[in-house]
Amino acid sequence: MASENITKANTSAPGPVRFQMTCADGVLAGWRWPNEGAPPLLFCHATGFCASVYKQMLQHLSDRFEIFALDMRGHGRTSLAADPEGLRSWNIYADDIAEFLNHEARTSWTLAGHSMGGVVVAMAARGRDDVATIALMEPVAMPQAMRLVARTPIWPFVARRFSLARLARRRRSQWPARTDVAAAYGRKPVFRNWAPGVLDDYLEDGLAEDDGGVRLACAPDWEAATFQAHDNDFWGALRDAPARVRVLAADHKSSTVWRHARRRFERIGVLVTRQAGVSHLIAMERPDLAAQFVAGE
Repeated sequence: MASENITKANTSAPGPVRFQMTCADGVLAGWRWPNEGAPPLLFCHATGFCASVYKQMLQHLSDRFEIFALDMRGHGRTSLAADPEGLRSWNIYADDIAEFLNHEARTSWTLAGHSMGGVVVAMAARGRDDVATIALMEPVAMPQAMRLVARTPIWPFVARRFSLARLARRRRSQWPARTDVAAAYGRKPVFRNWAPGVLDDYLEDGLAEDDGGVRLACAPDWEAATFQAHDNDFWGALRDAPARVRVLAADHKSSTVWRHARRRFERIGVLVTRQAGVSHLIAMERPDLAAQFVAGE
């Protein structure tokens, strides 16, 4: 993939503006790159993050699409109710996406998402006639058996063993100032390979003002509950997809597109592109490559 072309094409493109949509239980927020007459693109983020972390990637696409990037329920600046008790699936996220698409009432959407966001856009696309293509970056492609176990009484005991959920619950959530968070996160290995400026983009909406300091916009308990919520019919949604589906997978141990998933994608006719030199967080590490994938290059 030739990142030079897409980067040059967007150096003078306008930047994003904030938008909000009022729902029954709060406000759905996000970023929009206006581009009148261009085909619409909806992008959804990974668990624990928010739309702002993808600004560099989406800026690369802003001369090709009119872009909407959502802060999902419980994340970023969205204020929809987010009670972790009883969260067993990501259907609530997919329902929010469907409500947004119905509100916009456009045609020929490109639906794209990263990690959890990839799964929920696929679920939201089911049964729609306004979707032209579906692009999934590192979707959480769990075995179908995981959903079956998630529907049994033993699931709470199984879910407690998930390392990501345990880490989320232990995450520090309050800080004296944004500069303290930036300094601490900048020392963490997970952020080491991020492109310059992407961490600052994340902290823009990943932190919220709180009692003279700041707190994580995504509460640790909600993040943990989301990591544990696996009663998701992702594979059924792909079989019923109303448009062509493409998947970008990192050729790295952190990938959520394991060998069994790649084989299953191939069996149902989903094209999987494997990218070396990046981790599960490809959109943060190489915004240019992630943008090319979304654009279909």
